Amino acid sequence: MGLPYGKYVREMLRASHRTILSDGFIAFVRKVGRKITRGISFNRARLALNRRSRRAVAGDERSWRDDYAYLKQELSRVKRGGDAADRKRRDIDLIEVSQNRLAEEMQNVSLPEAVRPAVSVVIPVFNNIKFTVECLLSIVKHTDNLSEIELIVIDDGSRDETELLLRRVENLVYVRNDKNLGFLKSSNRGAKQARGEYLVFLNNDTQVTENWLPPLLTTFETQGSVGLVGPKVLYPDGTLQEAGAIINRDCTTEMIGIGENPDAPRYNYLREVDYCSGVCLAVRSDVFRELGGFDESFAPAYCEDVDLAIRFRARGLRTLYNPQSAIVHHLSMTSDRVEDGQYKTRHVVRNQQQLSEKWQEHIDDLNRIRAIAFYLPQFHPIPENDRWWGKGFTEWTNVAKARPNFQGHYQPRLPADLGFYDLRVESVIAEQAELAKRYGIHGFCYYYYRFGNKRLLEMPLERLLERNIPDIPFCICWANENWTRRWDGAESQILMEQQYSDDSDRQFIRDVIQYFKHPNYIRVHGKPLLLIYRVGLFPDIRKSTSLWREVCLAEGMGEIYLAMVESFQHSVNPDTPSELGFDASVEFPPHGVWGKIGSPGRMVNPDFSGDIYDYREVALKYLERESPGYVRFRGVMPAWDNTARRQNDSHIFAFATPGSYQAWLEAIIEQTRRQNHGDERIIFVNSWNEWAECANLEPCREFGHGFLDATRNALAYSESVTDRLEREFLRK
Repeated sequence: MGLPYGKYVREMLRASHRTILSDGFIAFVRKVGRKITRGISFNRARLALNRRSRRAVAGDERSWRDDYAYLKQELSRVKRGGDAADRKRRDIDLIEVSQNRLAEEMQNVSLPEAVRPAVSVVIPVFNNIKFTVECLLSIVKHTDNLSEIELIVIDDGSRDETELLLRRVENLVYVRNDKNLGFLKSSNRGAKQARGEYLVFLNNDTQVTENWLPPLLTTFETQGSVGLVGPKVLYPDGTLQEAGAIINRDCTTEMIGIGENPDAPRYNYLREVDYCSGVCLAVRSDVFRELGGFDESFAPAYCEDVDLAIRFRARGLRTLYNPQSAIVHHLSMTSDRVEDGQYKTRHVVRNQQQLSEKWQEHIDDLNRIRAIAFYLPQFHPIPENDRWWGKGFTEWTNVAKARPNFQGHYQPRLPADLGFYDLRVESVIAEQAELAKRYGIHGFCYYYYRFGNKRLLEMPLERLLERNIPDIPFCICWANENWTRRWDGAESQILMEQQYSDDSDRQFIRDVIQYFKHPNYIRVHGKPLLLIYRVGLFPDIRKSTSLWREVCLAEGMGEIYLAMVESFQHSVNPDTPSELGFDASVEFPPHGVWGKIGSPGRMVNPDFSGDIYDYREVALKYLERESPGYVRFRGVMPAWDNTARRQNDSHIFAFATPGSYQAWLEAIIEQTRRQNHGDERIIFVNSWNEWAECANLEPCREFGHGFLDATRNALAYSESVTDRLEREFLRK
């Protein structure tokens, strides 16, 4: 289930040491202090909740609502505290020019002639000559090979010294509008003047930083299907302003990471985003012109950058955020100085409505979150289980014999709607799929068991190939650990042992290719998604992943999308997936997170020596984890308790209710929307039917459809984040 407690403590000590080295001892002490303060507050509230929980049965909807409201409140408080405490600023050497020295400083804007420019930088301006001068000075200071760059300034009818000062600059392309056209039309006019292969649109209230331009341009050369590229945008105080942006279903937009630490790992890797704002945006000139430039129906400004990104995406071209390039932006300096204080709001609202009318279906698809539930196939007899555990053994054998370990302990956990089903009955798995789809589950991730040439529990997957039952999207997770009598994948009392070799790697990938070809197989960017449960067991996982990819290409399958599950040691000290040959990782609660508590009720099993945890605190700990600098698919569990498999030394997560589960799920959906994009907006639920570990979305006798309702509510919450849904849940 996780690391041994001693090893876990050692990992935490190492993590503390790394924090001290990176952030300093004082910052470390402050962080510990915040956690202690939160722990005291949490424990006080938990005691009150626990008193109510002990009086209530597991299915008491009032206790579910209490858990939901409490966890939402705690998450909000932790987020506010974390945002304030973790906010860090980058030291920025900004150029400052006093108003009375503008003419003198403009003499330092020395531009060589650009005979054959590779890049045309288009800067629309309207007044604010001070910002324009500082912007140009920063370009001269921080740009190599200026002779390959064409600077175009479009003066949109400025009434200050803009024309007087800029006309003096040799080799600066200065174009003045006879009347004020607005940002959008000025940008289009500048693009028509441009001679470079690439266009970079740049606000005049920005300053570029060292090496700002090459990363934007090389992205087009090193990445496929690129339409637009944007940099990291900083506030003048050094905090993050934008690491790309997202488009909400209601056509409002959000800057990712606003006000946060610009050096946080999650903001420092190349990734696809919904769009990048027009404050600095790189594009190929020919493609921009072919699309007709910015859509002038959005004039004078606002949302034209969103519309452009969607038009590019409709042509199969992506918008990428490259943090290796950074600029500083004085936000809304032009619009805030317009006499009418409602100027920006009025045009934003109008253009958001236009976006909706033009692109609503596309925007809805952008916001789609795919919830995938792990699926256990051990609900039909197989000869091996008959031999090891007795005739007719299935997962239900363990489930039915479980007994409570303490007062209020919900055991045995018994099925409701579907009963003690047998997967040999085709109607069962079809009914499971319909139930899952009804409550918003996108698909199942089937555990796949293979030991050398031997497969186990393969019947549901084989039937899926033969008769397409059930008709629901699916993918595969190779559960590549030993089968043991303790149900823990360890090396003692082994029933089936994993053995690895090049031949077994080839046999494995050739076998799963048949599933990749199924029309319902889940794909990411057109590539079939394959999960590996325990990457640490391979003698050379990098060699294995390379071999799998080679075989898929040789077999005509094309590229595959590999995701490593953050299980066991990888849950505490995860590796970067790309270093092991993977594209992403999959969070897998409850592995690696601990929050031991005493028994919530009087012990009734004198032989119990297991561990009890508070589900709500575990949820908070998972949500406090810093997002990494790579794609991670977030995970959540409805509950977890393996008493059915290990009566006396089980791990039990108490106070797991549909309410606390919904709060956790809503939070990871929100985080997924901000961190991942498009096909990578995936979350995993552990699981659909892991009954012997109480990790089941399927209806049970106590909770009924509670966890399924919570799943549907959370997914609906992500579609339109309003207080109405929260009030509806609390009113139930």
